[in-house]
Order: sequence, then structure tokens, then C-alpha cells
Amino acid sequence: MKRLLPLLLGLGTLTAAVVACKLSSSNSTPPPWPMVHHDLQHTGRTANPGPAAADKKWEFELGDGGPSSPAIASDGTIYIGSNDQRLYAINPDGTKKWAFQTGGKLQSSPAIASDGKIYIGSLDNKLYAIKPDGTKEWEFETGGIATSCPAIASDGTIYFGSWDRKLYALKPDGTKKWEFATDGAVSDSPAIASDGTIYFGSEDTFYALAPDGTKKWEFATTAGVSSEPAIAPDGTIYFGSHQKKLHALNPDGTKKWEFATGDMVTSCPAIASDGTIYFGTWGRKLYAVGPDGARKWEFVTGGVVNASAAIAFDGTIYFGSGDKKVYAINPDGTRKWEFATGGAVQSSPAIASDGTLYIGSFDNKIYAIGAKSR
Repeated sequence: MKRLLPLLLGLGTLTAAVVACKLSSSNSTPPPWPMVHHDLQHTGRTANPGPAAADKKWEFELGDGGPSSPAIASDGTIYIGSNDQRLYAINPDGTKKWAFQTGGKLQSSPAIASDGKIYIGSLDNKLYAIKPDGTKEWEFETGGIATSCPAIASDGTIYFGSWDRKLYALKPDGTKKWEFATDGAVSDSPAIASDGTIYFGSEDTFYALAPDGTKKWEFATTAGVSSEPAIAPDGTIYFGSHQKKLHALNPDGTKKWEFATGDMVTSCPAIASDGTIYFGTWGRKLYAVGPDGARKWEFVTGGVVNASAAIAFDGTIYFGSGDKKVYAINPDGTRKWEFATGGAVQSSPAIASDGTLYIGSFDNKIYAIGAKSR
């Protein structure tokens, strides 16, 4: 059973948030965090600092929290989806800019395109394109719910998956370019390599597609793909599976290595500048694994680590847990600080240019963590 199903049934088991978009904005300044996992390769790594201490700047009440992760535009606007069927735009001071009403819960995460438009999938089977002023540009309907956040290629093509067992490629005007049929629901989001190859998972199969929608290769897992992929600078692709493993594949689809955790891996791996891979498991741990597949350390929390980590310029790793906390961990695996929320944290963090960290919680709030203005 795919990991998003318990959420949809209201059973309280939560999922990792979903991803991707282009590293540019409607002006010359690129947004600091345009999508969950930060970039098209899903490294989760930024050149900006993160908060040195667990100081709350503000909290913003969402109508109904969920697994959606925030994105940050170049003007500092924070976008996040909610289970109350709205996409929220929040000013950097924590006030509401606008809210856009959709026809379904938003368990996808927003992505910001080069022209400033925001794309997000919905449980009403649609992908929405929303202008920066909060008005709708267009909507595209699929045959199933859309929990996959889109990835926006350099030519403007929008890639995203649906539970109708397809990966879609759309033109910037919202018309379909092509679709690719898979073996099952595409609940997670694609990553795009520097050569344009699109990587994503569907049920028991992991796929690599060319930009024209033709299949380059597929890699079968015996127990199902359970996380979005991340791509290292050398082309290695990392993803988790229900086999309780982190997989490392070569760009040609052959196995490089696998790392056994003993628990399901649902968080997208984050990749540090030294090649270290950070990922969470249902065993309440965050792992640090070297690019050779050897374990460096593990950090134990009080709950499931379902969402993905963010890595600041100094190597600090930020992530949330089902124990209702946000953690900051040093690169050696020691705790820097922790921040308590009122609900499980299944949202992945985003880091702004000024070092503020934004993250959602199932207490129906999004938090801004960082130094307050004096």
C-alpha cells in the first residue's frame, strides 16, 4: 500500500511531502527555496545560513494542516498548501497575503516557476497554475488525485505524477505535451538530472525517462518505491523503498549499492556538499550515510521521520519528526537545538535568504524559526 493512503483514509499515518521546480523567478533574483527539497535534483541543500537557535519569529494558523511543505519566492513570500483546500501566500512578517481556494485537499507542495507562477496538485484530480497575485492562470485535470509536486524543466515543461498511473508533461500554457503510463499510482515527485533525464517511482518500479517521454530504463524493487529520488553531482540516484533500504543507482540504472535500515524509508534523501546522504525512517531515526554506502551515524528522535531534511551552508541539518519537534543537527550527528510544535511535523523545512526556517506542523500551523527583528 502506498504510504499516502493512510492520510487519505484519515488514519493518522502521515507521508513525506512532495516536490520540485525551476531555480529562477520572475525577476533576476532566484528564489531562495522554490520547491520542497530546494532544487530539481532534490539535494535539500542551500548556500544560505539556517537559524542558529530555536527562536520563534511567528506562527501562522492554517485552516487544516497537512504534509505540504513551504516554498519561498524571491520577494520573500512563503507559499504552502493546506488540507482546507487552500494555497496560502504569507508575507515574511507572518501576515496573510492571500489564499487561493481549490476543490480538494492540498497534500502536494507548491513549486515556483521562472515567471513567478505557483504550481500545486490537489486531491480534486487537478494541477493548478496560480499567478503571484493569487488568481488562477489555468488548471489541468487528470484521472486521479495529484499529490506529486511538479518539476519545471529549463524549457518550461512541467512534469508531475497522478494516481491515475501516469507521469504528465505539460507545456507552460497548461496543454499536454505527453503522458507516460506506469505500473501504478505516481504519488511522489520527479527529480531532473542535468542532462534532462526525469527520475521517479511508481509502485514497484523506478523509472528514468528522456525529456521526450521515452523510457531510458526501469529498475524493479520487490517491495515498492517509497520516497522521491535525489541526484548527486556524479549522477548517482538515491531513493528509499518499502524493502527498508536506501538504494543507490548508477545513471545507467544499474545498482551501485543499497543500505539496509530495518525500517521503511519515506523521506527524500538530502545530499550534503561532501556527498553525505541524510534521510529519515519510520524507525524514528535520521541516518547519515557516506557516498560509498557506509553508515556515518544515526540520530534517534521520538517519532517517525517521514519528511525530508534541509541542509544549510555550514552543514547543519534541519528536519521534523512525528514527535512534534523540529531538530537542528550538526554534521557530526550531535544535536544543536530542538523546537517544539503542537503536532507531528511531516512538512519539510525551507530556508530563506536571511536564515529564517519555515516549516508546517499538524497542529494546523506554519512556523518561522530564526532571530527576531530588534
